Amino acid sequence: MVKLILKLKETQNEEFALEKAQINIGRDKENDVVIDNIAVSGKHALIRRKEGKGYFIRDLNSSNGTFLNGTQIDTQDHPLTDGAVIGIAKFEIRVKEISPQAPSPAQEHVEAKMIFEAAQRKPATDPPVPAEPKPIRWPVLSATKGPDKGKEYKITKEVTLLGKDPENDIPAEGWFVSSPQAKIFRRGERFYISHLGGFLSATKVNGIGIKDDHILKNKDQLEIGNSGFVFTQAPAEHTD
Repeated sequence: MVKLILKLKETQNEEFALEKAQINIGRDKENDVVIDNIAVSGKHALIRRKEGKGYFIRDLNSSNGTFLNGTQIDTQDHPLTDGAVIGIAKFEIRVKEISPQAPSPAQEHVEAKMIFEAAQRKPATDPPVPAEPKPIRWPVLSATKGPDKGKEYKITKEVTLLGKDPENDIPAEGWFVSSPQAKIFRRGERFYISHLGGFLSATKVNGIGIKDDHILKNKDQLEIGNSGFVFTQAPAEHTD
């Protein structure tokens, strides 16, 4: 009797005792060992028993080749020994308890078949309980200078626009200030600011002009034209 253990990398997937004199391996459903993977040919390899000599494997002109103990084999018969490893695509078939002894007549009629579908052979487990989503800690922009000094703007949108015209979410005044001049947006738990205005105006964070996406931190000072703001985000334990 010969046992074949089909493995994908280091994970044992299936073990079967195949007792036929000839074992066909490939992607087609009529094979004895069916490996449902695009890298495996329809008729990929063949294992057969020779009376008194043992088991042998040959490649069937497969597209990606058949390997025996790490060496690619051809269409000639190559002897199999106990512990041999057959490589097909990313799969390994390990040979166990191989013996040249012919099976009993009762065993000869066993129609054993191995069908491997990577997505269906994993042990069944209870589905993970999804974690409760963390509440979003929406920040506040407090105007520190400009015509709206003292006013607070709570940011509750994924993207908030700052600029000169009334259609922006938060007004910012000054010569050459664009519409929009900048945007504040969220990625996960963090908020970013990005400059959208032209080269004649600047968007500054803590006194430094920014262009690309810039992470905002608690108490950062924002400056756009004649307007200034303080970015404040509540600590994790305060979410309202």
